[in-house]
Amino acid sequence: MENLFIESTEYSPKILFDVKNRKFELIGISRPEDVIAFYESVLYKIEKYVKKTIENNNDLENFTFNLKFDLTYMNSASSKYILQILDHFKQLYLKEANIIIEWLYDDVDDQIFEDGEDLSDVIKIPFNLIPR
Repeated sequence: MENLFIESTEYSPKILFDVKNRKFELIGISRPEDVIAFYESVLYKIEKYVKKTIENNNDLENFTFNLKFDLTYMNSASSKYILQILDHFKQLYLKEANIIIEWLYDDVDDQIFEDGEDLSDVIKIPFNLIPR
């Protein structure tokens, strides 16, 4: 499976999905003009990866995947897609894989911090909330 890299723009985040190193990063501002077009290819790739990983591994206890979210802003439409991304990785988590989620926020930005807390509560996976 190939990696995915999307460079950031003024309205959309940088996305790095590094399959070999088991790493996903979403960094920057997330308010793309066409949120569906932007996130659908990402979701497709993650869904395919998760299904293949579950099919090819009977024992995921020693499997670790790192997710890093370093957002300075996200709109509500983006948060719905981020929840879907997390939901795909939750399938690995439920199979006892070690899913490490780092959620970075500015000390003065309560909104991004609260978004991280809310997403962690909804998805039922602990986040490492890390001040920048």
